[in-house]
Amino acid sequence: MKRFSLIASLALTGVLSACGPGETLESQRVPAQDVGSSTAALDCAALSKPVYHRVRPSSGDSLLTLNATEAANAATTYAYTDDLGTPFKAASASGTGLSPVYRLYSPGRGEHIVTIDATERSNLIASGFTTDEGVGFYASKTADACLVPVYRFDNPGLRKHRHAVTQAERDALTAAGWTNEGIKFYAAPGAVDTKFTFVVIPDTQIETVYYPTRLTQRMQWIADNKTAQDIRFVLHTGDLMDWDTPDHLYYQRASDSYQVLDAAQIPYAIALGNHDTAAVCQGGSACPGNVNANLRNTTTFNTYFPLSRFKALGGVFESGKCDNAYHTFSAGGLNWLVLNLELWARTDAVNWAKTVLAQFPRHNVIIITHSHLNGSGGIEQSNGGYGNNSPQYVFDNLIKQYANVRFVFSGHVGNAAYRTDTGVNGNTLYQMLNTFHDGTTNPTRLVEVDTAANTINTRVYAPLTNTERADGVKAYSNVNWVR
Repeated sequence: MKRFSLIASLALTGVLSACGPGETLESQRVPAQDVGSSTAALDCAALSKPVYHRVRPSSGDSLLTLNATEAANAATTYAYTDDLGTPFKAASASGTGLSPVYRLYSPGRGEHIVTIDATERSNLIASGFTTDEGVGFYASKTADACLVPVYRFDNPGLRKHRHAVTQAERDALTAAGWTNEGIKFYAAPGAVDTKFTFVVIPDTQIETVYYPTRLTQRMQWIADNKTAQDIRFVLHTGDLMDWDTPDHLYYQRASDSYQVLDAAQIPYAIALGNHDTAAVCQGGSACPGNVNANLRNTTTFNTYFPLSRFKALGGVFESGKCDNAYHTFSAGGLNWLVLNLELWARTDAVNWAKTVLAQFPRHNVIIITHSHLNGSGGIEQSNGGYGNNSPQYVFDNLIKQYANVRFVFSGHVGNAAYRTDTGVNGNTLYQMLNTFHDGTTNPTRLVEVDTAANTINTRVYAPLTNTERADGVKAYSNVNWVR
């Protein structure tokens, strides 16, 4: 057999066949016109064709094709025997909001590559990807609720590229030494994994002062179980610290613990508690001065947890401060938004949060704030005596007003409590108190979501002792997700 690249860059451009007389797969390939991107509404329904992903083990070359026959012939004739399934779906023709994804081949490298970027296509051709195989399929240059991001990875040692969609796929490539080049285009999900987990960490102030290894051990357990539990996000409901010291020892301990999540590339958000501010001094007493002003002084916290640490960050209320922020991610085939809101929030912060929720009506919203429910499961009525608005004000003016809010998690008082309310738009609001001042273990709430079965199952597990808390178990069915 001649070199693979010499046979029309392998007949993978369209001449491998199970076709009739006089036919080739070329007639089944996508037309090569460049329609560019569109600012009009995306035609999600057009992204219905599965893209087959095949790999040649001997070289590591990766092939993406809409054509099942081409994929099969690539395996039987040219040893593309690693079948990675159909990780995403694309369109076979141009449509509203869709752009061509070009497929190129480098004879010198023995490598296929795809790109949606016309400039990159020209640069690749100039750098040796001289066999232009035309448009492989159509996808989107921008995100949409019906799409998933498709990442491209590079392996300099193999001089090859690979594409991945799921977190598990990305983790496996990273562990194998591949470098993540980021999102290259957006396509429709293939076989959607509808189950995932997010984690809620309760007040850890006791751990930070007296048992700092427990916080780190908890984070390591989360990192170690990222794939097995399909953990997509970690939340903290506040009072990460107990108080500050001149050398900021407890902030440094907390920062060191969170570096475990940083290294594991697990996104997180933190709702600041009163003990995470300049309002609380050593021993838990109020610091001198204006207590309300001290409550909003979070300089030390933001020094140790700068915005750069929040990998899913979408925006903030105040420049350079994580006190009020939103974060976005995709999981279970749906879009999610996490809003961390300051304790006993200022009216301006609440008004800012309203604009965020209104901006993302197709995201399922998770709100974390330090004080919301009390130990009996009621909504707190007080601003703590030195805050601004009460949790009841926040509930009435923000939480229950938006149809996309699904969860509210809080800490501060009590142990565990659960409450559901109906928003003004008929949506159920699942609210959970998460305050375990535990001197023996390191409680960790796991919230398991199934977007196909429309269920929520939550439990509180302690990695240190491998035990479960009886008051941490709750299950909900018939959940109406934003789709």
